[in-house]
Parts: sequence; structure tokens; C-alpha cells
Amino acid sequence: MYEVLLFLHNLVRWPVLLFGVWALLDPRPRPGAFFAHTLTLQVVLGVVLAFLSPLFLGALAALEEVMRTPGEARYFVAEHWVGGLVALGLAHGGLSQARKGRPWARLLFGLALLVVLLSIPWFRPLFRL
Repeated sequence: MYEVLLFLHNLVRWPVLLFGVWALLDPRPRPGAFFAHTLTLQVVLGVVLAFLSPLFLGALAALEEVMRTPGEARYFVAEHWVGGLVALGLAHGGLSQARKGRPWARLLFGLALLVVLLSIPWFRPLFRL
């Protein structure tokens, strides 16, 4: 189950990025909804994955030590999921602004996309099979 969720979490990254670029270029409700809702799916998959991940659970057990040492465990315990949640809030804020026809939508979609890009573990394989 863990491997399937990891594969899905990795796979959904690409539609999130594509829809994020679309929402940035065309900040209307439809592109914004695609971006916000695929990002919601990505975050839900990530939260479920975290509670099944041996890396995450092992790091939580030794949280104090993990937080002192920069590395992969600290990245996934502290930075990766926080970035996902922040991006999710920004994307839904952008969607709300797009539905109201306000110009802040583009800024919020852009910030959400930036946080997503910064939260992706680029040191991991881009495609898992």
C-alpha cells in the first residue's frame, strides 16, 4: 500500500505543476479550481503517505535528533509537508479571489506555485516505476 501511495503522490505532482502554471497564466475560476483541487488531492495523499512511511514514522520517534541534523529525514518531517499545506492555503485563497474576479488571484496562484516548486524533493527520482 505504501508503494502505491508513493507512486500516486509522485504522479499527481505533474498535474499540480501543469494546473499551477495554467492558473498563473489564466487566473480565472476554472484553471484555479483545477490547481486547487489537484493540490488538495496531493496533500491528502501526502498526509496518508506520511502515516504509512517508515522514514516519517522513524523520524517522528527521534524528532529531537532529526531536527538537529539537516538531511532527508528532517526535510520530510519538517519542511516538505509544511510547504504543501502553505501552498494549499494559497491556492484556495487564489481560487476564492478568482471566483470574486479580484486581481489578487494571480499573485496567490503564483505564490502557491512557488511554494510547491520549493517543496518538491528534487533530490529524489522524478518518476518512480
